[in-house]
Amino acid sequence: MSVPYHRLPRVDARWRWWRPLVALAFLAGWYIASQVVIAVAYFLPIGATQGAQGLMDLQDDLASGALDPTDPIVLSMSLVSLVVLLPGILLAVKVARIGPAGILSSTRFRVRWGWTAWCLLPTLVIAAIMFSAQTAGMFTFAGGFGWDHRAIGQSTVSLSTLTITIVLVLLLVPFQGAAEEYIFRGFLMQTIASWIPWRIVGTVVAVAVSTVVFALLHIPNGYNVWGILDVGSFGLIAAIIVLRTGGMEATVLQHAFNNIMIFVLQAPGWSRIDLTSQDANGTVGGWLITLGTSLLYWGMVEVLAKWRKLDRRFAGQQAPRFRGVAPVWAGGRQWLRPGGTGWAGAPPRLDDTAGSSAVGGSAPVDSSVGVAGRP
Repeated sequence: MSVPYHRLPRVDARWRWWRPLVALAFLAGWYIASQVVIAVAYFLPIGATQGAQGLMDLQDDLASGALDPTDPIVLSMSLVSLVVLLPGILLAVKVARIGPAGILSSTRFRVRWGWTAWCLLPTLVIAAIMFSAQTAGMFTFAGGFGWDHRAIGQSTVSLSTLTITIVLVLLLVPFQGAAEEYIFRGFLMQTIASWIPWRIVGTVVAVAVSTVVFALLHIPNGYNVWGILDVGSFGLIAAIIVLRTGGMEATVLQHAFNNIMIFVLQAPGWSRIDLTSQDANGTVGGWLITLGTSLLYWGMVEVLAKWRKLDRRFAGQQAPRFRGVAPVWAGGRQWLRPGGTGWAGAPPRLDDTAGSSAVGGSAPVDSSVGVAGRP
């Protein structure tokens, strides 16, 4: 018996269909409270040094929705507002008793650091390809290798500003990427797949919903149709990689390296490159590059996982569902509740009862294999 990543919450007999809603409510409260704290932390010093006009300018920049890589204040505030979602979702699954925080990391209920190190290999290959595609036409070999200023213009930011921006990107973007992965490819997929009793249907719906929601939430950033397809393709293949590897490690690395490279290349604010243009918000070529590199990354991760004999599933079993006539208070909908408190009288199957070997043996359903004590 084994359980795939997206159904991990169901290995705990305490799971109930409403627990993810509690986690979502906690995350919403966490997000609102954290945004208030972040706003105060930024607005007070800016208001004290730049006055009302400085606050209005900052609000206008934030309202645009785009992460401006040439402005360290706007960039850091936007990134921090996303970074706080990472501890928020980890706490949410604990508060809602969906499982340990590591349930979102992998089928081992933790980050598999050895596997993460191996995933750096395909990540760096894709990063090199993406760098070549992103910088096409930006370099010149006339008089030596260097930036082609006739094509891209001159940098519009100072060296100190550029240095601060790059440091912020390197420190914050990995956590920003991880937060998005843990929410969309982790919590959202596990929630939907656990709600739907039919495994294949649950898997398809979980991947589809997480991909669509991930893409649609990028609309406020100014993406056009091709930009949304670009993000959607990335999210779709990332979801498949998570299911195929049983964890977040590969997609977090891919997401982080992708965003770091984009922000670093845009940080100089080249005078002849308009980051607000239609082409900057998505093109057919950009979408095809993302689709192709994502598929290539998936292929390399698959080969690597097979070579390393990666443990992709949880070596346990789901808590048994109730069998028999559903009580009146359950509304007749047996599939909404797994075995657990209130269902202990249900006759379990032999393979559902931990340690039961005698014919006709039975035990309270809560004694089934759960996540406690698992690595």
